[in-house]
Amino acid sequence: MNKFEYIMNRIAHRHGVYSVFSDFLDLLIYAFSHGNKEKEYLGIITKYEKPDAYSLSEALAALVIEMTGDDGNGMIDVLGEYFQSHLSHGANGQFFTPVHVCDLMAQMTNPNGISERIFDPACGSGRMLMSAAKVNRFAKFYGADIDTNCAKMTTINLFLNNLTGEVACMNTLSNEFFQAWTIEPTINGVPRIREITKHESYIYANSKLKIKNSAPVIPQIEMPVQNFKTEPTQQLLFTF
Repeated sequence: MNKFEYIMNRIAHRHGVYSVFSDFLDLLIYAFSHGNKEKEYLGIITKYEKPDAYSLSEALAALVIEMTGDDGNGMIDVLGEYFQSHLSHGANGQFFTPVHVCDLMAQMTNPNGISERIFDPACGSGRMLMSAAKVNRFAKFYGADIDTNCAKMTTINLFLNNLTGEVACMNTLSNEFFQAWTIEPTINGVPRIREITKHESYIYANSKLKIKNSAPVIPQIEMPVQNFKTEPTQQLLFTF
């Protein structure tokens, strides 16, 4: 058990794991909003007694250290691993793609690192975007997920790895929009998280355009029925 997991579980014994994890994500997003969400931040942190409030700050420190890694390159999905182990348990089909598979896919789809924009329409905790950042961290990263906690995890993962872009909590099939955040640089070079409306969202605007200009329905063509020879499954293993 790593330190982040230990601290979160210690607080969860008193407040419940789902409540603590959800509050932790909100607190980080509000804290990294450069004072624009102070009222919302205080509304959450005042629910916790001093020892637990201090433990939440310890959890942030542990998170940053662990997601940085021994090599200092970052891109380690600590939040996603905790979420899968303690909250989702595979509910709603939430099994995140293994990191090494994400790395392989990123290298195959963008081998030269020249893509300027990377989009994952079902981003989970953002590990596919972080794998893409290992190829080109100067691209703009866009992620969307229907699960609120997933969208928030991706936002925090991008921010703490100093990546810029946008994350939306939305249904990318129906284009139903709930929330979105941009991770953007400021004049002094320190990034910030800013909550945006759907009218400011690059993801929503482009998804809406794609739905509006969807491909025409292609009429079905009846094909003649063919009789295929069936063979035992074991035999097929030797015919390839």
